[in-house]
Amino acid sequence: MFRKEEYLLKRRRKCITHKDLSEVLNCSQSLISRYETGDCNMSDDKIERYKRYIDQK
Repeated sequence: MFRKEEYLLKRRRKCITHKDLSEVLNCSQSLISRYETGDCNMSDDKIERYKRYIDQK
């Protein structure tokens, strides 16, 4: 399983919404959705904060 898919599953198991992440990352919910589906990339900084938030919840 790819790392991105692993975090998507973790996020869903922990009931973390795109809205939650968008507030923490200061970006749109659609950016997070497109990142998770592979339609676009996020900056390395946002990706690290995305992972950290999911891991700490």
